[in-house]
Amino acid sequence: MEWGTELIRVLFGEEDTQSTLFYLEIALRTVVMYGYTLFLTRMVGQGGIGQIGPFEFVLVIAVGSAAGDPMFYPEVGLAQGILVITMVIILHRATGALVQRWRSVEDMIEGRPLQVLEKGRVLKDRLGSGTLTERELFALLRLEGVRDTGEVECAFFEPNGRLSVFRYPKEEQKPVRPTIPDDAATRFSHR
Repeated sequence: MEWGTELIRVLFGEEDTQSTLFYLEIALRTVVMYGYTLFLTRMVGQGGIGQIGPFEFVLVIAVGSAAGDPMFYPEVGLAQGILVITMVIILHRATGALVQRWRSVEDMIEGRPLQVLEKGRVLKDRLGSGTLTERELFALLRLEGVRDTGEVECAFFEPNGRLSVFRYPKEEQKPVRPTIPDDAATRFSHR
Protein backbone atom coordinates (compact mmCIF):
# COMPACT_ATOMS: atom_id res chain seq x y z
CA MET A 1 0.00 0.00 0.00
CA GLU A 2 1.23 3.49 -0.82
CA TRP A 3 2.28 5.77 2.10
CA GLY A 4 0.20 8.72 0.83
CA THR A 5 -2.97 6.62 0.64
CA GLU A 6 -2.32 5.18 4.10
CA LEU A 7 -1.73 8.66 5.55
CA ILE A 8 -5.05 9.90 4.08
CA ARG A 9 -6.82 6.88 5.60
CA VAL A 10 -5.27 7.59 9.04
CA LEU A 11 -6.24 11.27 8.89
CA PHE A 12 -9.69 10.99 7.36
CA GLY A 13 -10.80 7.38 7.89
CA GLU A 14 -12.28 5.09 5.27
CA GLU A 15 -12.97 6.47 1.78
CA ASP A 16 -16.74 6.68 2.30
CA THR A 17 -16.25 9.05 5.29
CA GLN A 18 -14.26 11.74 3.49
CA SER A 19 -17.12 13.91 2.17
CA THR A 20 -17.94 17.38 3.49
CA LEU A 21 -21.49 16.23 4.20
CA PHE A 22 -20.14 13.55 6.54
CA TYR A 23 -18.23 16.17 8.55
CA LEU A 24 -21.39 18.28 8.87
CA GLU A 25 -23.15 15.14 10.08
CA ILE A 26 -20.42 14.65 12.70
CA ALA A 27 -20.89 18.25 13.89
CA LEU A 28 -24.67 17.77 14.16
CA ARG A 29 -24.27 14.43 15.95
CA THR A 30 -21.86 16.06 18.41
CA VAL A 31 -24.30 18.88 19.22
CA VAL A 32 -27.16 16.41 19.75
CA MET A 33 -25.11 14.00 21.89
CA TYR A 34 -23.64 16.86 23.97
CA GLY A 35 -27.12 18.20 24.75
CA TYR A 36 -28.56 14.76 25.42
CA THR A 37 -25.67 13.78 27.71
CA LEU A 38 -26.06 17.03 29.63
CA PHE A 39 -29.81 16.36 29.99
CA LEU A 40 -29.25 12.78 31.21
CA THR A 41 -26.58 13.93 33.65
CA ARG A 42 -29.08 16.32 35.24
CA MET A 43 -31.63 13.49 35.45
CA VAL A 44 -29.13 11.29 37.31
CA GLY A 45 -29.05 13.89 40.06
CA GLN A 46 -26.47 15.66 42.11
CA GLY A 47 -25.00 12.68 43.88
CA GLY A 48 -24.73 10.42 40.85
CA ILE A 49 -21.63 11.98 39.40
CA GLY A 50 -19.48 12.70 42.41
CA GLN A 51 -17.45 15.79 43.16
CA ILE A 52 -17.71 17.51 39.77
CA GLY A 53 -20.74 19.24 38.34
CA PRO A 54 -22.78 17.87 35.44
CA PHE A 55 -21.28 20.48 33.14
CA GLU A 56 -17.72 19.22 33.72
CA PHE A 57 -18.83 15.58 33.71
CA VAL A 58 -20.24 15.91 30.19
CA LEU A 59 -17.01 17.53 29.03
CA VAL A 60 -14.89 14.71 30.43
CA ILE A 61 -17.08 11.99 28.91
CA ALA A 62 -17.41 13.64 25.49
CA VAL A 63 -13.73 14.51 25.08
CA GLY A 64 -12.62 11.13 26.38
CA SER A 65 -14.83 9.30 23.93
CA ALA A 66 -13.90 11.52 20.99
CA ALA A 67 -10.20 11.16 21.71
CA GLY A 68 -10.38 7.41 22.13
CA ASP A 69 -12.27 6.43 18.99
CA PRO A 70 -9.59 7.50 16.46
CA MET A 71 -6.98 5.70 18.57
CA PHE A 72 -8.74 2.33 18.37
CA TYR A 73 -10.91 2.24 15.28
CA PRO A 74 -9.14 2.49 11.92
CA GLU A 75 -12.37 3.56 10.20
CA VAL A 76 -12.45 6.71 12.39
CA GLY A 77 -9.98 9.26 11.09
CA LEU A 78 -7.98 11.67 13.21
CA ALA A 79 -9.73 14.60 11.52
CA GLN A 80 -13.10 13.26 12.65
CA GLY A 81 -11.92 12.94 16.25
CA ILE A 82 -10.38 16.41 16.15
CA LEU A 83 -13.65 17.83 14.79
CA VAL A 84 -15.67 16.21 17.57
CA ILE A 85 -13.31 17.43 20.31
CA THR A 86 -13.32 20.93 18.80
CA MET A 87 -17.13 20.94 18.65
CA VAL A 88 -17.38 19.75 22.26
CA ILE A 89 -15.02 22.48 23.46
CA ILE A 90 -16.96 25.12 21.47
CA LEU A 91 -20.23 23.84 22.96
CA HIS A 92 -18.69 23.81 26.43
CA ARG A 93 -17.50 27.41 26.07
CA ALA A 94 -20.85 28.53 24.62
CA THR A 95 -22.74 26.82 27.44
CA GLY A 96 -20.36 28.44 29.94
CA ALA A 97 -21.11 31.86 28.44
CA LEU A 98 -24.86 31.21 28.73
CA VAL A 99 -24.43 30.11 32.34
CA GLN A 100 -22.52 33.32 33.13
CA ARG A 101 -25.15 35.48 31.47
CA TRP A 102 -28.37 33.88 32.73
CA ARG A 103 -28.91 32.41 36.18
CA SER A 104 -31.81 30.27 34.92
CA VAL A 105 -29.47 28.49 32.51
CA GLU A 106 -27.02 27.88 35.34
CA ASP A 107 -29.78 26.44 37.52
CA MET A 108 -30.95 24.21 34.66
CA ILE A 109 -27.45 22.88 33.88
CA GLU A 110 -25.68 22.82 37.24
CA GLY A 111 -28.69 22.46 39.52
CA ARG A 112 -29.50 24.26 42.76
CA PRO A 113 -28.64 23.40 46.35
CA LEU A 114 -31.32 21.23 47.93
CA GLN A 115 -32.16 21.83 51.59
CA VAL A 116 -32.33 18.41 53.23
CA LEU A 117 -32.30 19.25 56.96
CA GLU A 118 -34.04 21.97 58.91
CA LYS A 119 -33.94 22.46 62.68
CA GLY A 120 -32.55 18.96 63.18
CA ARG A 121 -35.30 17.31 61.12
CA VAL A 122 -34.70 15.46 57.86
CA LEU A 123 -36.85 16.89 55.05
CA LYS A 124 -37.91 13.48 53.71
CA ASP A 125 -40.02 14.93 50.90
CA ARG A 126 -36.84 16.44 49.43
CA LEU A 127 -35.03 13.10 49.52
CA GLY A 128 -37.71 11.34 47.48
CA SER A 129 -36.62 13.00 44.24
CA GLY A 130 -34.04 10.27 43.60
CA THR A 131 -31.18 12.64 44.33
CA LEU A 132 -30.25 11.47 47.80
CA THR A 133 -31.38 8.71 50.13
CA GLU A 134 -31.63 9.06 53.89
CA ARG A 135 -28.80 6.56 54.30
CA GLU A 136 -26.55 8.65 52.02
CA LEU A 137 -27.53 11.82 53.88
CA PHE A 138 -26.56 10.27 57.21
CA ALA A 139 -23.25 9.11 55.74
CA LEU A 140 -22.53 12.67 54.57
CA LEU A 141 -23.47 14.02 58.00
CA ARG A 142 -21.09 11.57 59.68
CA LEU A 143 -18.31 12.70 57.33
CA GLU A 144 -18.95 16.20 58.67
CA GLY A 145 -18.63 14.91 62.24
CA VAL A 146 -22.35 15.20 63.00
CA ARG A 147 -23.43 12.59 65.57
CA ASP A 148 -27.07 13.71 65.81
CA THR A 149 -29.32 15.68 63.47
CA GLY A 150 -30.18 17.94 66.44
CA GLU A 151 -26.74 19.52 66.05
CA VAL A 152 -27.78 20.89 62.65
CA GLU A 153 -29.79 24.04 62.08
CA CYS A 154 -29.92 23.38 58.33
CA ALA A 155 -28.04 21.42 55.67
CA PHE A 156 -27.94 21.68 51.89
CA PHE A 157 -27.06 19.00 49.36
CA GLU A 158 -24.96 20.90 46.83
CA PRO A 159 -24.91 20.38 43.03
CA ASN A 160 -21.38 18.94 43.31
CA GLY A 161 -22.59 16.14 45.61
CA ARG A 162 -21.25 17.62 48.85
CA LEU A 163 -23.20 18.57 51.94
CA SER A 164 -23.11 22.06 53.47
CA VAL A 165 -23.90 21.89 57.18
CA PHE A 166 -24.83 24.83 59.41
CA ARG A 167 -24.67 23.85 63.07
CA TYR A 168 -26.43 25.27 66.04
CA PRO A 169 -24.18 26.74 68.71
CA LYS A 170 -23.24 24.02 71.23
CA GLU A 171 -25.69 25.29 73.86
CA GLU A 172 -28.63 25.12 71.40
CA GLN A 173 -27.99 21.55 70.21
CA LYS A 174 -30.46 18.91 71.38
CA PRO A 175 -30.76 15.21 70.56
CA VAL A 176 -33.19 14.49 67.72
CA ARG A 177 -31.93 11.51 65.76
CA PRO A 178 -28.51 9.83 65.86
CA THR A 179 -26.61 9.56 62.59
CA ILE A 180 -24.59 6.57 63.77
CA PRO A 181 -25.92 3.29 62.28
CA ASP A 182 -28.03 1.18 64.67
CA ASP A 183 -25.53 -1.69 64.73
CA ALA A 184 -22.72 0.67 65.76
CA ALA A 185 -24.72 2.91 68.12
CA THR A 186 -24.14 0.69 71.15
CA ARG A 187 -20.37 1.04 70.77
CA PHE A 188 -20.44 4.83 70.73
CA SER A 189 -21.71 7.15 73.38
CA HIS A 190 -24.14 9.59 71.80
CA ARG A 191 -22.98 12.66 73.64
